[in-house]
Amino acid sequence: MIIRNFVDKERYFDSVMLMRMAKQVSDLDGVQNVSAGMGTPLNKDTMQELGLLTDEGRAASVNDLILAIAADDEAALTLGQAAFFRLLLQNNAPKGQRSVRSLAALGRKDRNLAVISVNGRYAAAEAKQALEMGMNVFMFSDNVPLEEEIALKTMARDKGLLMMGPDCGLSFINGVAIGLCSKVRRGNIGIAAASGSGMQEVMNILHKNGAGVSHAIGVGGRDLHGEVGGITMLQSIDILENDPDTAVIALISKPPDKTVAGKIFQKVKRCRKPVVAQFINSDPALARAGGAHAAVTFEDTARIAMALAERKEYIPPSEAEYDQTLLVDARAQAVKFTGEQRYIRGLYCGGSLAEETLTLAEMRIGPLYGNIAFSPEYKLDDPFHSKGDCLIDVGAEEFTQGKPHVAIDPTPRISRFIQEARDPETAVILMDFLLGYALCEDPAGMMAPVIRNEIKRVNMEGRSLCVVASICGSDLDPQNLTVQDRILREAGVIVLENNGAAARFAALIIKSRREMLSGAGE
Repeated sequence: MIIRNFVDKERYFDSVMLMRMAKQVSDLDGVQNVSAGMGTPLNKDTMQELGLLTDEGRAASVNDLILAIAADDEAALTLGQAAFFRLLLQNNAPKGQRSVRSLAALGRKDRNLAVISVNGRYAAAEAKQALEMGMNVFMFSDNVPLEEEIALKTMARDKGLLMMGPDCGLSFINGVAIGLCSKVRRGNIGIAAASGSGMQEVMNILHKNGAGVSHAIGVGGRDLHGEVGGITMLQSIDILENDPDTAVIALISKPPDKTVAGKIFQKVKRCRKPVVAQFINSDPALARAGGAHAAVTFEDTARIAMALAERKEYIPPSEAEYDQTLLVDARAQAVKFTGEQRYIRGLYCGGSLAEETLTLAEMRIGPLYGNIAFSPEYKLDDPFHSKGDCLIDVGAEEFTQGKPHVAIDPTPRISRFIQEARDPETAVILMDFLLGYALCEDPAGMMAPVIRNEIKRVNMEGRSLCVVASICGSDLDPQNLTVQDRILREAGVIVLENNGAAARFAALIIKSRREMLSGAGE
C-alpha cells in the first residue's frame, strides 16, 4: 500500500465539501482511504490517527489544503489524486459564479447574508467582518469560544443584524433553505429554535399537513445559555412578531437558563401574536406559566401552531390515546421475536430527534443507555458498544471527528447497524432519516441493501428483526420524501409518519415483548 500527501498551498475550501469529495474518491477501485482538510492541528491529528499523515502534510500550514490518500499502487493513487482535484475544480467554480478568496474581495453590493463554515478558531473573525459589512450571519461552524459568540451576537444586535449560530445547522429565510435544511412551502407560521433537527421536524410536519413556514430562524445551540442570554432568540421573537406574513410563533429548544427563560417569557407575554413553546424533556407547565401554549413533542408543536393560525383550539391526545392507535400493530411485531431478543437500539442522526425519542420511549419502557442519556448513570462509558435498551446519537462528536456528519455520509451508521443487528438481544432498531440540501443524496438507498441483508440473515438464524424509521423531509427536497419512503418500505422497514410516532411504536413493541416474556415466566 502507498500513502502520500498532496498539499495545495494557500487554498481554503469548505470542510463539508472536502469531506464529501474525499468520500467519493475513496470509493474508487484501488483507493483504500482518503482524508482531505485544511492543515489545522485537529485535521493533522485526525490524519495521523488514520495512518495517513506524511511529512508533506505535517509541514502544511493552516491555510494549506492537505489531500491524504492510501492506495494499492501508484496507478490507483494517481487516479485518486486526479479525481479529487477534478471534483475540487468542478465544485469550487459553479457555472455563472466567480470564486473569491475573502469577504473583502467579494464586496458588499446587495448581499445581506454571509454563510460561514470554517474552522471554529477562524470563524469569529470572518463573522465580525461580515457584520461590519452590514451582512447577517449564518454560522455553521462550531467550537467557537463562548466569549467570541457573545461579542458577535451583541455586535449583531446593536447593528440590527442577526447572528445565527455558532453551531447553527439550518435556517429557512424568505423561502430559502440555508444549511442542512429541508425545502418546505411558505406559510404563516414562524419558528425560532436552538434545535436544528427539531426545527426541521416541525417544518416538515407543517408541510405534510398543508401548512407552511414564514421564516425558521436557527439561533445556535448555546444561545439560551445564561452567559449568552438568548440574544438571537429574543431578536427572532421581535422579528417574527413584526413580520406581516407570520401569524403564529413557535419556539423550540432545550430548557433555557432560568434568567434567559424569564426574558423570553416577558417578551412572550407582551407579544401580539400567539406563541407555542416546546422545551424538550421539560415540564410543559414552564411554558404555560410564561404565557405560551405548551407542547411536548414536535408533532404537538406543529399541530398547535396550525390550529392557532386558523384561530382554533387543538388539545393533543394523551400518550395513552396515542398508544391505543399503535398497540395492535406493536403486539403483532412483538410475537415474532425469539430467545434473548428484548432490547431496542436507536441509531440517530438528529440530536433533538434522539432526545424526543428518549423522552417518549422512557415513558413506556424506562431509562435507556446511550451517549446522550438523560441520567448520568445511563451514559455509556463506551458509546461504540451498546447495552440494554440503548439510543446512540451517531451524529455526536465522537462519531464525526474529522469526518462528515452522519447525515451527510451515513457510513458510520451503516457499520453500527450491522453491529446491532447481529446482537442476539436486539429486537428493534429505530432510525431517523434526514432529507434536505447538502445532506446525503440518497440516505435510504445507502441503508436499504444493508437493512435487507441483515433482516434476511437474522431470519435464516430463526430470529426476527424489526426496523422502524421516520423520515424528516418533504416532497420538495432533492432526495424526495416519497422516493425515500418507498425504498425503505421495500427493504422491510416500518416507516411511521413522524419521529414521535416511530418512537412510541418502537417502545410499545419492546413493552409488549417484555409482557410476553413475563407471562411466559421469564
